[in-house]
Amino acid sequence: MKYPFYQVDVFTSSPLGGNPLAVFPDAEGLDNETMQKIAREMNLSETTFIFPHGNLPVDFSIRIFTPEKELPFAGHPTLGTAHILREAGKVPSGNYPVKLAMEAGVITVTQGEKEKLLFMGQPLPEFQHPLDYAEEIAELLGLPESSIDSNDYPIQIVSTGLPVLFVPIISLEALGEISIDTNRVKRTLASLGTDMIYTFTLQTIHSNASVHSRAFAPALGITEDPATGSAAGALGAYLCKNNLVSEQERNNIFIEQGYEMGRPASLYVAVEQEGDNIKSIRVGGESVTVIKGELEI
Repeated sequence: MKYPFYQVDVFTSSPLGGNPLAVFPDAEGLDNETMQKIAREMNLSETTFIFPHGNLPVDFSIRIFTPEKELPFAGHPTLGTAHILREAGKVPSGNYPVKLAMEAGVITVTQGEKEKLLFMGQPLPEFQHPLDYAEEIAELLGLPESSIDSNDYPIQIVSTGLPVLFVPIISLEALGEISIDTNRVKRTLASLGTDMIYTFTLQTIHSNASVHSRAFAPALGITEDPATGSAAGALGAYLCKNNLVSEQERNNIFIEQGYEMGRPASLYVAVEQEGDNIKSIRVGGESVTVIKGELEI
């Protein structure tokens, strides 16, 4: 059987930047084992498989696989899949809201100010208690404890569909010096019930950026991720909850990521908050298709 696929770079307007994604638009007939093998073969952080909606009130159902496991939700696969569906004419373009069913629920993708700027809604955040883990986390990252900025900002797990451990770093220089011990990171994150450690600093390369970040998920087969949409929404919630962005910035949080990997990415987050309550989270970015191919199995 031959299965067409696309490769799309997400959270960038330029080819060979952002986070690459493989999309299989006609995945009927593929079982779980085969999809996992294909994701391993594609060797990208995620691969998505598109299925008919069945009786659900959505446009399509999608499955998301890393090289190691299936995910209930992920950000750049959602936006990249919607981009391909629009580009291939499988859903209308323009202001049409693309509804995608996945294990975590139904995610709606809408167009922003530009044609290729798409935004997705995310589940409301769940916050775990802050962790007193600065010394242990610093060792995992190959940094001195003084590089962890936990005096002002908490080390905390937050989820908007996928739990992420957020670690505040004191500077851009310190963020660039991270060198993770993958086996120790796997063990520590597993004990905390998450697969990803997301480091960030409020020092940025671009003056209009809010945050500079790096994300690591070795248990998912992702040593470092160049752009992490699911974590971006959770980070937006974290920043608002801890008063690290102004009220005016909440609707235009700009995250720069992937620079240390040579794959610059731009992620945009809009958080609606009333008092202490977060009402909605949207994450957006541009995408560009770079490969069209066919897999024969």
